[in-house]
Amino acid sequence: MPHYPIISIPLEAREDTEQLGSKPKFWVLLDGQRWLFKEARPNTGEDWAEKAAAEIAHALNVNAAKVELAEYNGKVGCISCNFVDVDAGEALVHGNEIMAWSVTDYDKAKIFRQADHTLENIQLAIRALAGFADTDAVLSELASYMVLDALIGNTDRHHENWGLRAHSPVVQQARVLSAAPSFDHASSLGRELLDTKRSELLKNQQVARYISKGRGGIFRDHNQAHGENPLRLVQVAARAYPSYFRPAIARVAALEVQTLHRIFECLPPERASDTAKRFAETMVLDARTTLLDLLK
Repeated sequence: MPHYPIISIPLEAREDTEQLGSKPKFWVLLDGQRWLFKEARPNTGEDWAEKAAAEIAHALNVNAAKVELAEYNGKVGCISCNFVDVDAGEALVHGNEIMAWSVTDYDKAKIFRQADHTLENIQLAIRALAGFADTDAVLSELASYMVLDALIGNTDRHHENWGLRAHSPVVQQARVLSAAPSFDHASSLGRELLDTKRSELLKNQQVARYISKGRGGIFRDHNQAHGENPLRLVQVAARAYPSYFRPAIARVAALEVQTLHRIFECLPPERASDTAKRFAETMVLDARTTLLDLLK
């Protein structure tokens, strides 16, 4: 089957530098569309993990940014399509701004170990926007992002890695808010492991153990020292907020195993080794089994 293309970005396509995050990134203009180029750090699979995660999201009908593999001036990475139409008056409001608006003493500058970034506080912060947004729709979309995280082992859903899209004033000068597409999924699918470690975990049937050790960016409660494991988070959330999480989990149940296999097989071999693909696919299938138990 054909591999995903690798977009070669002309030098003159580069625009400004993006300030958020820890990796080198900048905007490029390709055929009139703005994309954010994110360079993959050496000895990581951040580029192919981001691409595979986006394809899995789309297969689940989860609203997520479009991602393509790319290279720029000899640098390996990926590009994520801009989903905010500034010319139409749109803006992206990051989660930390939303949380700080309604959660007392919330420190929006504290990205890591922000123990106030909890399931309950996110739910309360979104509900405080009633009148500006369809809060049930937003919470359902955010739940689908957390289910995606659980499926792919994404450990980077901190409060700047989700947000709401603010649309132009349309009625009585009120701004309309909706969930922004899910984005920034590079910290997933075992992308940081070397093939020797992947082979060891596969041979010893320890992939599920590896999944269980991941720490995410959302806390179960403010007393936790670390963010909750993404899979355990959904196990808790599905009980606390079933109307939001069960439909998203049902989409995982409907996702065909062959579709998942095809997504990984389409990754170019120069970006992802066979061992990396096999490990990532095993991760997803193991997590899928755990998620489907929540529907029983």
